[in-house]
Amino acid sequence: MKQFIYSLFFAALCTSQACTKILDTAPYNSVASGNMWTNAALTNQGVAGIYANLRGWGVYGSATYGLTVIPFECLGMTGEAYRSIPYMNGTAGSGDQFFSTMWKTLYEGVHRANDGIFNLSQPGGGGVDDETRTRLLAESKFLRAYYYMRLNELYGRYGTGVPLYTEPLASVEEATKTQSSEAAVWDQIIKDLTDCINEPNFPNRYREKGRASKGAAYALRGRAYLMQGAKYNYNNNTGVVEGTTIDKPLLQKAADDFAKVQSCGYDLFQAGYAALFTEANEASVEMIFSLQNIAKPGYGSRMQLMAGTRSAGDKTGSTGFSQYSAPPAMVDLYEYKDGTPFNWENVIPGYFATPEKDRLVYFLRDKEANGQPIVSTAMATLINNKLSPLATKSRYLAEGNEARLKKAWQNRDPRFYANLIVPYGDQYLGTDANQATNGNLTPVPYVYRWPVGATNQSVAAQTTMGISSPFDLRQDGTSEAEFAFRHRKFVMKGYEADYINDNPIDEPILRYAYVLLMWAEALAQQGDLDGAAQKVNLVRARTSVEMPAYTFSNLEDAMTKIRDESRRELMNEGVNFYEELRWGTLRQTKYSKYMGYIPAAHTCNGQQSNGNGTIQWSSTNDFSIFPVPSAEIEKNPSLKKTPGWIY
Repeated sequence: MKQFIYSLFFAALCTSQACTKILDTAPYNSVASGNMWTNAALTNQGVAGIYANLRGWGVYGSATYGLTVIPFECLGMTGEAYRSIPYMNGTAGSGDQFFSTMWKTLYEGVHRANDGIFNLSQPGGGGVDDETRTRLLAESKFLRAYYYMRLNELYGRYGTGVPLYTEPLASVEEATKTQSSEAAVWDQIIKDLTDCINEPNFPNRYREKGRASKGAAYALRGRAYLMQGAKYNYNNNTGVVEGTTIDKPLLQKAADDFAKVQSCGYDLFQAGYAALFTEANEASVEMIFSLQNIAKPGYGSRMQLMAGTRSAGDKTGSTGFSQYSAPPAMVDLYEYKDGTPFNWENVIPGYFATPEKDRLVYFLRDKEANGQPIVSTAMATLINNKLSPLATKSRYLAEGNEARLKKAWQNRDPRFYANLIVPYGDQYLGTDANQATNGNLTPVPYVYRWPVGATNQSVAAQTTMGISSPFDLRQDGTSEAEFAFRHRKFVMKGYEADYINDNPIDEPILRYAYVLLMWAEALAQQGDLDGAAQKVNLVRARTSVEMPAYTFSNLEDAMTKIRDESRRELMNEGVNFYEELRWGTLRQTKYSKYMGYIPAAHTCNGQQSNGNGTIQWSSTNDFSIFPVPSAEIEKNPSLKKTPGWIY
């Protein structure tokens, strides 16, 4: 049972009562104590409230999405949004709600943590025994360090820093500080995490899932040292990184901290990469710190809803959407099983010479077998409508199109099959809303084919059209349905989900493979290429992945392979955006033509039912740093405007 998430749930229930009302109703920068921290029950609820701030980070476009994983996955290279938000289409200004929501929510986490730290810092504080008090104090400091790390890496880059508050505020009027320097914020983060590490009552690895531990503190402090020890000097005027500032002593501190994580009881999970991202293994030896989810309305992950398809549903008959997908460049990034890079030219000669809008021809379903029609007249018409240009029509193989495309999915990195649903690839075992509503919870096998005959067609409707098991994967969109590569990681099979809105699978924030890849980077930037390769190869050699070992010929080769391995390994885990931003590669991998693809162009004609919107780097603002929101500057004139942004 997920004991701690239930404590979060009951803490939230108490917010309607006077005992803990301030956690959710007080201003974000004025978290007053009231009667909190007076006995063990309320103190535990207070700390639970600090954790709870990890959940539901605001808005995403016009829809209410959680900002923990879903939008940040879309902002980086490893995800692609159904509709782009202003930050992605280059129109976001300093007053955009995206920036103000993130700022507000992260500072709410800081102030909740400050309240806990203040009340737990003195013997007898919190009305709990001293061992419990010091343990909860360490957890509160860890969370404050986490919230400040996100603030500093988003809003405090290039030395600008963010306001540093370490004491509770009595009212919003006390939030009058200007930015502390970026270095000062890092110093505070490291101090908090060092306090955690030095606390004897802070466990190396927690028995309860979802709580911070000493191993998590080592991992987070290592990342803080890494971010200061290797600074990639991105120039927004040129759009590229112009040199790297290296501090080897800090990088060695990062490597030393990463080495301590394993001694705290964490390691790579060896029972299968795909199995790692299931509810059964969310407390495995690899998961260092995760956002806890349960199948209870408001306390689960929305990833099942947003990253799945209409074929991913729940026991009530509700279905998922296709709100974000896997970019084509990510699909291409997964190597062949022998370690050689994937290349479309080996599968379809002239693939990239084919205009983007015409490549859809290679993804169309067969319409004949042995010279005889195998699809309905209506489906044949849909296919033919895609083939109007003579040049495109000549590339279509009426009874070999699917077989030609399937060659692209053969003998790839096993993580390819665990992370992706691709056309005419492995089956996905899903649901059918009509059957579930009628009490039939027999899982339904699907294959991703294109085009499909109608939007959201049921198994019964497909059967009427002559389609038999495995059925067409159901999509959002028009009568032809949208077409893009789909995520498989974190999307539950069959009727495993009680509620489509509340996936119970935990979302990893820190896991051991991530630590190994950051460790490899710290070693490579110190010149230890063999040591760096060894860390990456541990990830590649895990049971069920077993990819060939890398060697690094030079630093550039090492960094390219480390970054690509990070992208493959951590896909759909919400961390890639932070890494691309840190590396200075975001503009290259997301906003410029990359690996043969223009920004936001799908494998076919780049069209979805409502369009993916435009993707472009801002021509007026520096998108490599988040701006201090203009609303915050209006409330606190001591704040400095972010250089590179128009206010």
